[in-house]
Amino acid sequence: MQKLKNMFSLLVCCFLVTSCTTLRHSKTVKIDNERVTYATLGEGPLTIVLEAGLGDGMGSWDGIFEELSSITKVFAYSRPGYAPSSATSRPRTAEQIVDDLRQLLKRSGNSPPYILVGHSLGGIYMLNYIERFPEEVAGVVLVETRHPLLTQACLEQGLSKCKLPSVMYALLPSHVKHEYDDAQQAKMPVTMGDTLLVVVSRTPHQGQESDAWQTLWQEMQVGLSELSERSQHLIAKRAGHYVHKEEPERVIEGVSWVMSNWR
Repeated sequence: MQKLKNMFSLLVCCFLVTSCTTLRHSKTVKIDNERVTYATLGEGPLTIVLEAGLGDGMGSWDGIFEELSSITKVFAYSRPGYAPSSATSRPRTAEQIVDDLRQLLKRSGNSPPYILVGHSLGGIYMLNYIERFPEEVAGVVLVETRHPLLTQACLEQGLSKCKLPSVMYALLPSHVKHEYDDAQQAKMPVTMGDTLLVVVSRTPHQGQESDAWQTLWQEMQVGLSELSERSQHLIAKRAGHYVHKEEPERVIEGVSWVMSNWR
């Protein structure tokens, strides 16, 4: 049984870190001698900025990218290290990733204000962005974002699955390891005031994690929604962690709510 579990972990890991598909309408620019690939589509007063999760590039948004462009302009990219962008030796801290993203947005002609949409680990980067540059942000949509303090709370409660299995971690490329390690040190951001915020999360799924773990996850999703005085918490009833793939209408609903309530 343990051998089967290990094989399953390996298969999941390979799926996550080999996601190298791109989007149509993609272009490439060089930033500090690194090739970064991005795509933009649509027109509008705001730009939706899509930030993928750990192990994922811009192709993660393939099923929702064009539909979002009917709301306003949309932008997606692959962080350096993720194909089709080039490899990187630069630090993979949240601060560096956000700095690189801002430079890319400027170089590609995408001006603020932005609707920041982050999936999983990508949501931590979006929280870092709004904490440091709130004047550039119209609203934030967190899609199944891992709460910055989840690992700490999970360990304190003595739960399992607080961190990646060691066999899975060992197979991660170095840039993915560095992103993951940095996320374990993430701090809770300051509150957002009245900035528009939508938290999109799944319902608990029987058999995937323990009841205690799922309760903690849901409690911390509620905690994320309380970062702003103007927030919504949307529940995807049919989806797992990849809500934007399995129930994209919830993400579109969140973005549309920000768009319609933006001053």
